[in-house]
Amino acid sequence: MTGPTTQPFVIDDRERSRFLVNRNVFVSDEVYQREKELFFDRLWIYVGHESEVPKPNDFHSRQVAGRPVIFVRDGKGEVRVLLNSCRHRGAQVCREGKGNNKIFTCFYHGWAYRNTGALVNIPDAEAYGPDFPKGELGLVAPPRVDSYRGFVFISFDPGVEDLTDYLGNARHLMDLVANQSESGMTILPGIHRYSMKANWKLLIENSCDGYHGMSVHQTYIEMMMDLGVTPGIMPQDEKARPAPNSGIDLGNGHATTMMREIGLPMMSDGAKELAAQRRRDLVELHGEEYTARMYNLTRNTIIFPSLVIVDLNFGIQVRTMYPTGPNSTEITGWQLIAPEIAEELKAYRIDNALSFWGPGGLATPDDVAALEQCQRGFATVKELEWSDISKGMVKDTPTTMDELQMRTFWRRWNYLMTGEQARPEGPTYHQVIGADTAGVS
Repeated sequence: MTGPTTQPFVIDDRERSRFLVNRNVFVSDEVYQREKELFFDRLWIYVGHESEVPKPNDFHSRQVAGRPVIFVRDGKGEVRVLLNSCRHRGAQVCREGKGNNKIFTCFYHGWAYRNTGALVNIPDAEAYGPDFPKGELGLVAPPRVDSYRGFVFISFDPGVEDLTDYLGNARHLMDLVANQSESGMTILPGIHRYSMKANWKLLIENSCDGYHGMSVHQTYIEMMMDLGVTPGIMPQDEKARPAPNSGIDLGNGHATTMMREIGLPMMSDGAKELAAQRRRDLVELHGEEYTARMYNLTRNTIIFPSLVIVDLNFGIQVRTMYPTGPNSTEITGWQLIAPEIAEELKAYRIDNALSFWGPGGLATPDDVAALEQCQRGFATVKELEWSDISKGMVKDTPTTMDELQMRTFWRRWNYLMTGEQARPEGPTYHQVIGADTAGVS
C-alpha cells in the first residue's frame, strides 16, 4: 500500500542503512484524515493525570484527539472522562476550563447532568411524555477509560487492547517517573498551551531528537557554558560518555532516549544539597541501582501516537500534540513533580519549566521555529519527496544523537497505515539497562 502519490510512505532499507519518509505525509489532507481514523479514533490517547483532579467533583475541560471532554473526579472519588456535548442539541455543557462542580448544566436549554454523566434535569420535562428515555440520555463516556501510574488514557475503540499491553516496555519509563514520589507524582497548577503551523509528527520527532540540540538551541548552550555548566545536549565523545547513551525501541511505536545527565543548570549550592538529600532518600526506598537509573538519567520518551514525557534532572514535562490539520498542531505541556521535595527545589523546577520549556522560553520557540521552517520547506514536495532519517542505522547501538527513536515511531506509523511489518532495530530496554546499569551512578 502506498501514500497519496504512487510512492510508499516509508523506505526502510536495512541492507543500505537508509530510512526515508515521504514528505507527503506532512502535507496531505488524505493522510491527516486517515491518521484521525486509525490513530485518534482507535488507539489509547492521553487525557490527563489523576493528580489534576485531587478532590471529589474537581474537573478540567479540554480538547483530546479533536473532541471536547470533561476530565472529572465524581462525588465518590472515581475518575471519569465524559464527552462534553449535550444530548439535546450538542452544545458543550461545561464551558469552564476547570473547577469543582457536581452538576454540569447546558446553558442553551438547561439540561443538567451529574458529574457521573447521568441526566438529572430537563426543563419542562412533562412536554416529552411518559415514555421519553431520560435514563438513556446521559453524557457519553468513551468506550474505554483506563490509567497507568496516574496517567489516564481513553480509547474510542471498545476492542482496543488493554492499556498495559499497549504501553509495553514504555511502562518501565513511566515507572521511573512515578516512583520518584512516595505519595504520588503531582501535576503543578497551570499549563503551557500553544500552537504551531506545522505537522504534529514533526514535534514527535523533535521531542526525542538529540541531534538538533547544538544547532537549534545554541543560545541556551552558550548561556549554560558561560555559567560553567556543560549541557547534556552538547556533542560528546560516545566512548567517553558514561553509559547508557541509547535510543531504545520500546515496542508499539513507543521509544525513548536515555543518557547520563551532565550538570545541573543554574542550581544554587543549597538546592544542590537538597537534591543530594532527595537522592539519598530515594536510595533508602529503592536501592542504589534503581535510584541511579531513575535519578541520574535523562529520558525523552514518546508514547505512540502523541504523548511525550521528558524527564530531565531539572524537571519533568508531560506534553501532548494533537493535529488540527495537516499543517497545524495544538500543544499542551504540564509540569510533573514529587510533592514532597523541598520548596527551593520546587521553585528551581518551576523556573526551568518557564525559562526552558515555556512558549517564551529558551527551547520551545527555537523548536517551533525550526519545525515551521520544515513545514514551509515541504512546499517543494513535488521536487524533493523524501526526508532522510537514517542516522545511526550503521550502529549496533544507536545513541541519543542518532535517529532510531524516530524510526521506531515511523515503523509503527507505517504499519498502522499500510499493514507493512518491520523488524525492530537496536537493543531492547532490558538489554541496555542490564548491560549498563553498573556504569550509572
